[in-house]
Amino acid sequence: MSGTDPLQAVCFDLDDTLYPYAEYARTGLRAAADRLAARTGRGLHTELEWLYFEADVTEGTFDRLLERHGLSAELVDELVEAYHGATADLSPYDETPAVLERVGRTHDLGLVTDGRNGRQKLTRLGLDGRFDAVLVTPTIGSSKHEVEPFERVLDDLGVGPGRAVYVGDDPRVDFRVPNDLGMRTVRVRRGRYTDLEPGSAAAAPDHEIHRLATLPDLLERLGQPVDTT
Repeated sequence: MSGTDPLQAVCFDLDDTLYPYAEYARTGLRAAADRLAARTGRGLHTELEWLYFEADVTEGTFDRLLERHGLSAELVDELVEAYHGATADLSPYDETPAVLERVGRTHDLGLVTDGRNGRQKLTRLGLDGRFDAVLVTPTIGSSKHEVEPFERVLDDLGVGPGRAVYVGDDPRVDFRVPNDLGMRTVRVRRGRYTDLEPGSAAAAPDHEIHRLATLPDLLERLGQPVDTT
């Protein structure tokens, strides 16, 4: 549960917390469709985006597309590689840079993400260099279901869990472990999991906001120093 010590560090999730994951998906799908067109001569860009965003086939999307057109399933690995290898610029939520700037004046900033290519995403978002510690869990063969990523980022920041807060959006993975460690937790209710409720009290955040722009005000209400300029 939430601690009572003054906060020293604020740690963030990335996807749907600092930027809309749908944008990453859209650029990845376009890159995958480009790869498919180069390999087969089939221009299926519109159908691929329709499958993902309209038909809600967000798992096995490439398998479904290839099956629909009688194309080899051996192409799936190439399409996944192209999806995650996209390099187009991404845009953070409008308020993200200002919030990171403001909170970063008085707190160390960390990031823990389960998303692939987390550091490349930060570069594409123009957010690289904003954080004092970054942990991309696939690089250590772990996930936010486990304690290790949070302990590592706290160690890198040189702060105990009682003096840190974790800000995320996904009640399935973002809050249970930080709660158990004694970090304070804040949910930004938006993105893919807006309507998803925590599966248990242990997975519920301490606080909830609907826009990242209100995070500095929340920290102030918790009695933490936040630069007001």
